[in-house]
Amino acid sequence: MGVISRVMSAFRLNGGGNNSFEAAGTGRRLRGFNPSRNHVNVAIAAAGPTLVARARWLYENDGHAGNAVDEWTSAAVGDGIKPRPRFKNKKEKKAALLDLFWRWTEEADAEGLTDYYGLQEKIAREAYMAGECFVRIRSRRRSDMWTVPFQLQMLPTEMLDMAFTASLPGGNFIVAGIEFNAIGARVAYHFWRYHPNDVRPPNTTKARDRVRVPAAEVLHVFDGRQGGQIRGVPRVARVLVKIFGLEVYDDAEIERKKTAALFTAFLIGRGDNPITVNDDVDGDDEDTPIAGMEPGAIIDLGMDKDIKFSSPAEVGGSYEAFQYRTTLKIFAGLGVPYSIGTGDMTKGNFSNVRTAIVAFRRRISQWQNNTLIFQLCRPVWIAFVERAVMAGMADLPGYDTNPTEYWACDHLPPRQEWLDPAKDIKAEKDAISGGLKSRTQSVAERGYDREDIDAEIAEERAAAKAAGLVFDTDGSVPAPMPGAPPSAPDDDKPDDDDDDKADSEEDMKNAA
Repeated sequence: MGVISRVMSAFRLNGGGNNSFEAAGTGRRLRGFNPSRNHVNVAIAAAGPTLVARARWLYENDGHAGNAVDEWTSAAVGDGIKPRPRFKNKKEKKAALLDLFWRWTEEADAEGLTDYYGLQEKIAREAYMAGECFVRIRSRRRSDMWTVPFQLQMLPTEMLDMAFTASLPGGNFIVAGIEFNAIGARVAYHFWRYHPNDVRPPNTTKARDRVRVPAAEVLHVFDGRQGGQIRGVPRVARVLVKIFGLEVYDDAEIERKKTAALFTAFLIGRGDNPITVNDDVDGDDEDTPIAGMEPGAIIDLGMDKDIKFSSPAEVGGSYEAFQYRTTLKIFAGLGVPYSIGTGDMTKGNFSNVRTAIVAFRRRISQWQNNTLIFQLCRPVWIAFVERAVMAGMADLPGYDTNPTEYWACDHLPPRQEWLDPAKDIKAEKDAISGGLKSRTQSVAERGYDREDIDAEIAEERAAAKAAGLVFDTDGSVPAPMPGAPPSAPDDDKPDDDDDDKADSEEDMKNAA
């Protein structure tokens, strides 16, 4: 009977018999849980501008949120995600194309403030902080640049109006500033001519004009986490309320500590007016207000006095635990380990921190390959190769018939530092010697190109041999076997004359 009662009670709590899932019930426990059923695009159109404004404020004013953005950007981009073309049997063509690309990176920024890898950093930061970033490919005249004539212009999310929706002739339609055709493919982006919240050029009459830019000239970098999502959401949105609440709580605690540190005493009792004193310095008999609370102050409250010290309530030992648990939840929502986001390494041992870093790197690698590389690095490389060929700056045989051979390219993320160098390097060498991975794969995981490293090693060894230099890393001196005694110095080794002399003495003894 007890089991039946409990089942019926749960049945009633979950809202009756029309629901087979407890999580979808409407009973007492879930009575206030009524989320909107709107699609994510509708929610973004309504709340997006406010979310972005608050995310930017937290980045500039909250240490936790700002550091999480910077740590994510540093791990995702580092000193740059670099291309490595895949086409084979054309070493000279490949080297020439890469050399042209390296020179183009210096001119890549349309604003001229950084290079292509600096743009990667800005774009990654903007995509994490604001949820998305737009990059416009700006074609230039051949005479405007020393290298391939195009540049990249970064546009923040505010440049594309999230509320702009319209129907167009021919079946096209605009949602959140993005124009789609009848089959749902992106056709164009309708950007503001100027940032709607920035200083505009004086005497302009086109401040609120929109500019239609073809989709082929725009790169939209964002992490679309839900099906059909067309605009980005700031990563901090998950924990924005908690961050701001913790910020307010910290401010109140600081003020409480400041008040407690004043250590003010009050003299209480009956007598003359205690609020003012007569300071007749100027001869004007006017009362002067007593000074406010300050460290060591004693406030006279009248005659027949008693003394009473201020003693603000102490928070006790709950402050540290509350801060720690709240901060843990915040950084879990931000996708950054607690130890990295706060710099606090005292809460765990080496194994715990290492486990968190490995998981963080896996998440970073996922975002690099699925978002940043696919939406930014890959189309930038294709645009570079296309324009290099059209400008006559690259001679690629067969490009007109099959350009995809030259579009194929690996993009190498920044190297990840060893957590335990001695053990990690040994494990890497064992994996290579055991045939579990190749040198190419191992070198690529560190952010380098195996062919470049091989060329550098060959060049160094040739130069060392020409100069008569011998190193234990050039392969000319075999490494000693483990446990073998050290070899004797050259001065202790007998030379050939000593050997001949010893042989002659031995022969004379035998003859005698």
